[in-house]
Amino acid sequence: MSILRKWVLAIGLLIALILDGVASLYLHQFLDYGSFNAASVILPISVMLIGLFDDTNENEIWLAIGTGVIADIYFYGIIGIYTVFLAFACWICQRIARFLPEVFWARLIVILLGTTLFVGYGWFIFKAVGISTASIHALLMCMLTNLGWSIVFFILLYWIWGNLAQDYPFLIDLNAYRV
Repeated sequence: MSILRKWVLAIGLLIALILDGVASLYLHQFLDYGSFNAASVILPISVMLIGLFDDTNENEIWLAIGTGVIADIYFYGIIGIYTVFLAFACWICQRIARFLPEVFWARLIVILLGTTLFVGYGWFIFKAVGISTASIHALLMCMLTNLGWSIVFFILLYWIWGNLAQDYPFLIDLNAYRV
């Protein structure tokens, strides 16, 4: 069972990936505000929370890269958007966590900034390759809608990922540190 304990975060992120896809498919009518859509950002919030709660484990950046590759294949069929963003978000959240106070509100601000950057980054990439024709006005309105849903997802996920990241760090055997 100690081998499985090392992989709890990876299994949790796989479940988050599946829940993100289910939320995108079945709850998309609730994630809209008029004609402006909000992205389901369960997976990016999860990775950023892991980075904020465990800022010393460099293995979690590799976990974010692997999760990003699987998410890109799962959602888009091409590798790039999630792979780059999740790895960067985990890395930058680990760096930010060293300076921010470990309180709910400080982490909420980081997550809101991160999800806003994620939506903007996705829009920029899709606009650059010609997949999206959404205007900047539509992007800004979608970001506002996304901020509201990000707060809801953050509140629901905060304690789950906090406990998982602290009790089951990725590829670290905590039994070696126990007396």
